[in-house]
Amino acid sequence: MRLNGTEVETSSRVEHGSEKGTIESVIDAIERVSDGTEQAIGVGVAGLVSMEDRSLAWGPHLPGTSLPVGDDLQERFGLPVVVDNDANVALYAEMRIGAAVGYDNVLLVTLGTGIGGAIATEGAVYRGGGFAGEWGHMKVSRPGLLCDCGKRGCWETLASGPALERLAREVIAANPNSSLARAIGDGPVTGHAVVAAADGGDETARALVAEIGREFGQGLADLAAIFDPDLIVVGGGLGSIGEAIVGPARRTLTDALHGGAYRLPPAIQVAELGPASGAIGAALLAEDSVPRG
Repeated sequence: MRLNGTEVETSSRVEHGSEKGTIESVIDAIERVSDGTEQAIGVGVAGLVSMEDRSLAWGPHLPGTSLPVGDDLQERFGLPVVVDNDANVALYAEMRIGAAVGYDNVLLVTLGTGIGGAIATEGAVYRGGGFAGEWGHMKVSRPGLLCDCGKRGCWETLASGPALERLAREVIAANPNSSLARAIGDGPVTGHAVVAAADGGDETARALVAEIGREFGQGLADLAAIFDPDLIVVGGGLGSIGEAIVGPARRTLTDALHGGAYRLPPAIQVAELGPASGAIGAALLAEDSVPRG
């Protein structure tokens, strides 16, 4: 695609659970879209990423720890490499050319396999010591369900793709002849499948998606109480993120917001760039790293 007059390639996402290692999977993704004319490479990784040394310290949904992603990719391709957290690059893209253009104080909250996020203050992405935005692992229940991070009661155990799958499996196990079971059919019970069933009009699926939306909205209310953003952008890979999830989340945020009777809740918008926002943001960061002639 073309960004700011420059042709850039945005690869398909590398899904968690790959049989290959994380770096090998990223190399394969880059090679699929490379035409040999690139001047720099940008990568967004789901996990704790150190931009300083371009490494992945750890990610609950990716294999490997202390991975020198930037060094390995630079050695393989011979190009400058920028590495950042996937939510950070998605927010960067939305602020440059997406839903958050013109906003200075923004939260991006991603909803998919887990819950991730990114923060912008005064128009710039805030990274803290390097690992800011991991609010999917706020403890919201005790003792709570086991999270992929190894701890219990994290927010994403109640509001994420796997949480929706768990609820759907419970319904289907209790009633194998339910409308939801018929809507999903013989395929796997995934978050995407349940959202698709809800979009198709199945009332049980709609109720489950709404429950996820309410749990999601409670967490958004907590974040709004802490950060007081002008805008919350909701992105990620949980099906067609739209009013089925955002509507209940918006209502819950409004009801639960601290001092809600005396303030306006932040606006909530769905990410304009969709699942490609991370790849686009990584490409924009890479473009920015190339010296101007």
